[in-house]
Amino acid sequence: MNYLPQGEFETAGEMAVALREGRVSAAELVDRALRRAEAWQPETNTFTQLWAEESLSEARSVRADDERPLAGVPVAVKDLFDVAGKETTGCSRAYSGTLARVDAAMVRRLRSAGLVIIGKTNQHELAAGGTNLVSSAGRTCNPWDPLRITGGSSGGSAAAVAAGVVPWALGSDTGGSIRIPSAFCGIVGLKPTTGALSTEGMMPLAPSMDCPGPMATTTEDVATLLSMLREDGRVGGEVALRAAPRVGLLRGYYADMVHPDALAVVDHAAHILRSGGANVEEVDGRGIEDARGVWFTVCCAEFADAHRGLGRDRARVSPSVRAWMEAGDAASVAEREAAVRRRGEIGGWFRERLAPFAALLVPTTAYAATLADRGDVDLGPWGTVSMERVGPGRLTCPVNLAGLPALSLPAGRSSEGLPLGASLVGREGGEGTLIDLGLRWEAAAGYRPRRPARTG
Repeated sequence: MNYLPQGEFETAGEMAVALREGRVSAAELVDRALRRAEAWQPETNTFTQLWAEESLSEARSVRADDERPLAGVPVAVKDLFDVAGKETTGCSRAYSGTLARVDAAMVRRLRSAGLVIIGKTNQHELAAGGTNLVSSAGRTCNPWDPLRITGGSSGGSAAAVAAGVVPWALGSDTGGSIRIPSAFCGIVGLKPTTGALSTEGMMPLAPSMDCPGPMATTTEDVATLLSMLREDGRVGGEVALRAAPRVGLLRGYYADMVHPDALAVVDHAAHILRSGGANVEEVDGRGIEDARGVWFTVCCAEFADAHRGLGRDRARVSPSVRAWMEAGDAASVAEREAAVRRRGEIGGWFRERLAPFAALLVPTTAYAATLADRGDVDLGPWGTVSMERVGPGRLTCPVNLAGLPALSLPAGRSSEGLPLGASLVGREGGEGTLIDLGLRWEAAAGYRPRRPARTG
């Protein structure tokens, strides 16, 4: 586990400064990213497409006097975003050969900022899963331990950032798909307020909850990428916090069936926030024990509707993902309506608890990255539990029901030395507040990004 070497322009912010000062060229940065991608690919299977010639040509065209501050910095995008002239498959054989005619809205924003897209990243098929074990490109492997999962569905984007291939990447989050792999791979990931960023040109999972978002090694880079992705160039509503912001530490649902390592990491994050001037108070987290089931009903119903056009090609979808579609088919009108009503109540539950606080603090996941060949997880005093019962998204999906923003921070390590995350959940439009708190946590923790060493 190595800290990022000094002077190598590892964060996007560092790259931007080095580019402006003429200490490195865009072509050199992109060439290094491509070489790292190729070196890591046999070990992690991070990319589904790499565009070496195109991205290098684009990088060489970036002028030294380009007024766009991030022009020339490399980036990667999740497979489900349209890139003109390239396949958009969502890592599903059912969509093999589907070429995008135009760039997705978020891809256009990256291009307008001058970022150089080096390729597309692996994901859980059609974003319908939290492990990245199911993909037409094969599973994605965690760069900290290739025998373990990255989490999903934006696992390839997380692995690319964690391994230092690119300083940041574009992911999407419908039930935790940015935050889960960010936690498992030890990076920062933000799910913005649902609807804050355009989903145009993004393959759907559940349209009412789908949300694109940034992934990076630092909160500052996440904030910068978010500002690029937003039409107004801002990071959200509230930004400046009082000297002693209040943060609520949720227990109940967010402490039950959670490994002691994950609880210890979130408690340590609370300690760090207190040392940085925040007031952290415990909050009753009971009352949303049905959230996972509600989310599943809403998601599967919308998923089935969104992919009706597959017709007979549905048979080419992997069985576990097809089962989600079939569950959506089977949901009655009454069941759908009941789930939507309950979804509104869960949103109210969060808003009620957020009322006196700047944010709520929770574990991102209930455990660290599991071994890829295991179908269960050791939860310590809770015993060994099937991942079907306690999936990676159990703690993240309630936030998607509420439509609120959430920032996952690389807050610590498990007893086995694997990354674990702590998440800050904010009010609607409160991305700026979360970023402020993330920066406070980094400063108080003395945080420096780490990068794993290749074992191959």
